[in-house]
Amino acid sequence: MQVKKIPYGDSDYGKIIEQNKFYVDKTRFIHELESLPDYVFLIRPRRFGKSLWINLLQYYYDCNRKDQFDTLFKDTFIGQNPTPIKNRYMTLAFNFAMVDPKNDGIQDALQRYIDNIIDDFLNRYPQHFDNQLSSEIKSLPFIDQKLQKLFLYCARKQLKVYMFIDEYDNFTNTILTTSGTKKYLELTQGEGAFRYFFNLLKGLTSMPDSGLDKLFITGVSPVTMDDVTSGFNIGTNVSLDTNINEFMGFTESETMAMLRYYYQAKKISLSPDYCMDIMKQWYNNYCFAPDTQTVLFNTDMVLYFVQQAMKGTKFPKKLIDQNVRFTTINFAI
Repeated sequence: MQVKKIPYGDSDYGKIIEQNKFYVDKTRFIHELESLPDYVFLIRPRRFGKSLWINLLQYYYDCNRKDQFDTLFKDTFIGQNPTPIKNRYMTLAFNFAMVDPKNDGIQDALQRYIDNIIDDFLNRYPQHFDNQLSSEIKSLPFIDQKLQKLFLYCARKQLKVYMFIDEYDNFTNTILTTSGTKKYLELTQGEGAFRYFFNLLKGLTSMPDSGLDKLFITGVSPVTMDDVTSGFNIGTNVSLDTNINEFMGFTESETMAMLRYYYQAKKISLSPDYCMDIMKQWYNNYCFAPDTQTVLFNTDMVLYFVQQAMKGTKFPKKLIDQNVRFTTINFAI
């Protein structure tokens, strides 16, 4: 059997499965996710697998991907134990890392990006939006008009949308650190465009038979969400929930299973125990729930370590020194 590749830097679940890459099965947490409120907010450090989760959930819930379910999930927990709402939604996903953070054009950049995502959404679901309606929505000049018309139609037709927002605070954090507090507050408070976007989402969820049925937001910090909270005070912060402490990141047993897999496949010459001793010094000890004892490894750094070990790196200490800046940052909510 062909040895699985390392998915370092990959956040496309479908690509990971189809190209025979190593996937640590976290799909059991889909059941936990569905037990949470409909509109949730989850923060984790950078390089912890947030984008992969957003991508995986799109494959799982998208009504256009029913035919792919067995291929993509047959070897996972959720493939054997699917939930009743698998492949039941139209999915609308935003990644705000794709918004240009230059403060002199941020309003236009945000408008262009959301415009493009909405247009793509309409193109992906022609079975629900005929050409005339789709053209009408696309022709509207402002994103609030587009979203309102789109979701009012979904409410009338009882169509359900699962919205995902990845890196929700990416460009606002960049503005805060590069342009200062004033520019940041112009976006996130008062009549700021970003604040209004979340205020609009709040309004959409309050409609009878709201088309915005579920919302999952990820980021690295609660700061921006705190500043737009009166515009979006319906989202539940589940970042400290015990049941999803292991939602992202690798446990020691998951990390050891990966090391043993590549050691037994003769792709790594260093013993798994030796690798684990080194990795424990630098890559783990993350814990996101105050009442749990399970600590986690940074996913990106684990994959990087294994990738380098497979190349025959003799002195792991060297590669640790190159990446220590990513793994020694304190994370606090």
